[in-house]
Amino acid sequence: MIDVLIPTCKPSVDDALCNMRVVIRHSLVFQHGEVYASCRNESAAFNRNRCLDRTSEPFAIMLDDDISGFYPGWDLDLLAPFRDPLVCMVSARLMNPDGSIGPTCSRCYDLEPEEIEVFSDGHCVLPTAAIAFRNIGLRFDERYKGSGWEDNDFCFQYLKANPKYKFIQSNRCRLIHANEMKHQAEYWTHNKEYFEWKWLRKKQASLA
Repeated sequence: MIDVLIPTCKPSVDDALCNMRVVIRHSLVFQHGEVYASCRNESAAFNRNRCLDRTSEPFAIMLDDDISGFYPGWDLDLLAPFRDPLVCMVSARLMNPDGSIGPTCSRCYDLEPEEIEVFSDGHCVLPTAAIAFRNIGLRFDERYKGSGWEDNDFCFQYLKANPKYKFIQSNRCRLIHANEMKHQAEYWTHNKEYFEWKWLRKKQASLA
């Protein structure tokens, strides 16, 4: 069973969100449980954790509320790399509404091969607007405000749990991302500084 989780600050009655959930349910092929949207006017980390509270499955899918372009079997394409037991997270290939390749923090813009292993550049690993992940009990750090960097932190927690874990960019699963970046700009500096303190400066200080 796979739960599909949508961390969002939109209200549950939002028309676009309601339509998104209907489209997702009709496009899923893998046996699925809940299609859950958090719908709390809180930070991204808070809403992501609220979603995690709803699943106990070993794998889950998490989608931003501005993802579209779902097609029959997109979930199977996104989940395919987990045949490798060391894969911990898979990102869909994010496309712009005009059909061009969307921005990606991994700086990976190749459309071949179907699966590309992505490595950390020191600040980030994968974009997390549309991901499937191995549920090992990790949580999002709610000290990040608004949105941004809490997902980078989540990726780094996997690497801390197991340095051999792999992150995969899937070119099989291509979804459209509007990239709305809600409440991200105003907290960017705070969140970046907190991330660097937690994962870079704090580590450097411990080695000094």
